[in-house]
Amino acid sequence: MILIVGPGAVGGVLAARWAAAGRDVLLLGRTAAQENRLTTQGLSYAGADGRRQRVPRRLHSARRRGAQFCEAAFFCVKSHDTAAAAAAASRWIGSTTAVVALQNGVGHERVLRAAFGRARVVVGSCYFAADRPELLHLTHTWGNDVLLAANRDNREALCAAQRLLMEGGWHVHLKRSEKRMLWTKLCFNAATNPLGALCSVPNGTLAEDPALREIMVKVLREAVTVARRSGRPPLYSDMESVVVRACKNAPVQRNSMLQDLQSRRRTEIGAIAGPLAREARRLGVATPLLDKLASLIKRMETIN
Repeated sequence: MILIVGPGAVGGVLAARWAAAGRDVLLLGRTAAQENRLTTQGLSYAGADGRRQRVPRRLHSARRRGAQFCEAAFFCVKSHDTAAAAAAASRWIGSTTAVVALQNGVGHERVLRAAFGRARVVVGSCYFAADRPELLHLTHTWGNDVLLAANRDNREALCAAQRLLMEGGWHVHLKRSEKRMLWTKLCFNAATNPLGALCSVPNGTLAEDPALREIMVKVLREAVTVARRSGRPPLYSDMESVVVRACKNAPVQRNSMLQDLQSRRRTEIGAIAGPLAREARRLGVATPLLDKLASLIKRMETIN
């Protein structure tokens, strides 16, 4: 049995893919009512080809099924919700359960290791676009790659996570530097998420609109400068090409921060812009555009 902690857009797409592959999946949401709706009314899933299909009846409410140790628990919650989610999920996490973090930002990995130990925790980054325009409708518009960080302590958990993700049809890439992996995604998200959310535009517009693309690239350069100066250089030497290409490949995708604002949820701006801002101050690096975008997102949160 696989446990999804946080069956939102990313967690929902993971669950749908495993259900389609014949796997039973437990969903642990914020409330029992949310779990019941997802598992009793049924989900529909649209892949990159646009075809929508019903998700097989292999999704189960974790609370209704009761405590049972799972093979792996995949955390897909907001970074600021990690501690509460870890406490809630502990009933389903045994001594051999792999704990896999597929979250944005940095800091959540320390919380999970404190809760479950170094040997069981695998930290990853998702490079696919997922959206949930309605509670029971999932959309996977682009990408099929998941990065997982290997270290000397988590070999067994890493093997389990890799095998399960591959069962779901994902392309899994192992990385030796967890910090570089996380800060690569941090730079990516810092450049795209606040700007797309504030302008209420999908990823493709960020790449195609000349003015927005210029701002996005400048914010990316600020973030990459901080990452490199702090000793966490991105995994890819040409981050500008990586980010622009990803945005073009997901032209209608609403990034997660835009989804949060439109649903009146708290965003992950603190987990994404916060680490970069703190390192920038420590190093004496100016990040005026990123700082301004972050402050505007925080203001939008208060308005919502």
